[in-house]
Amino acid sequence: MSTPLVLCAVDLGPSTRRVLFHAVGMSRILGAGLRILHVTSNDASDLKDRVVAECEQAAPYEATIDPESVGLATGRVSEAIQREALRYGATLIVMGSRGHGGLARLLLGSTSEAFLALARTPVLLVPPTEMDIVSLGDRPALTCGPVLAAIDLAESCEHQLQMASEMARLAGQSLIFMTVARSKLSDHDAAHDLRERAHGLAPVKPRSLIVRRGDVPEEISRCAVAEGTGLVVMGLRERPRGRPGVIASAVLKTGRAFVLAVPGC
Repeated sequence: MSTPLVLCAVDLGPSTRRVLFHAVGMSRILGAGLRILHVTSNDASDLKDRVVAECEQAAPYEATIDPESVGLATGRVSEAIQREALRYGATLIVMGSRGHGGLARLLLGSTSEAFLALARTPVLLVPPTEMDIVSLGDRPALTCGPVLAAIDLAESCEHQLQMASEMARLAGQSLIFMTVARSKLSDHDAAHDLRERAHGLAPVKPRSLIVRRGDVPEEISRCAVAEGTGLVVMGLRERPRGRPGVIASAVLKTGRAFVLAVPGC
């Protein structure tokens, strides 16, 4: 079995410190390697030393950045990140939801939806808040509180639910299933569907099933606040009629929780 790898995409802007902090934390929690990626439109050969120096300065004091783990790529930001993730077999991509330059254009507005539409690797999106969901030190830990799996009942989402269950195990916290039901679906039927999806799930089964009505991203965000969770695990739709990442990016913009967007749903 190959060693898991966390790919951390940084733009060297104000969000880099928090993104690196969470990438280091997740790599240690998952027992994974860490690779740092900076995408530039310029000739990358002259930037390596500067990027390494800035990453060393921005990294948490508990971590030492190996210059060999820092890579540069050129081209469109979304395509470059996905290309490098596939090249190195990344288990998880960690990136910020705010930045400057190309990464800001990627993660502000509709372009973030385009990035998530390309995703073939789970993506942890770090919001522009002071909240952290990892701690470092002698015993790195996932400190997100209960894990909220926001489920679209029109989609199959086994990979999303499995990853949400695993995150709950790593955090030592409970798992919550929630959905924003469509008007034609009764609360009873929606709850029944959630219960069916929970059947046989391991290592952690949901402790509660929540059905809400209204605007999807707003209701997911409200539920995250009400349940005290800092991590929302969402699926990315693959069906032709779906728009992968639209809801995930909308939830992220509320700044109320980290979003773990999982492809394959």
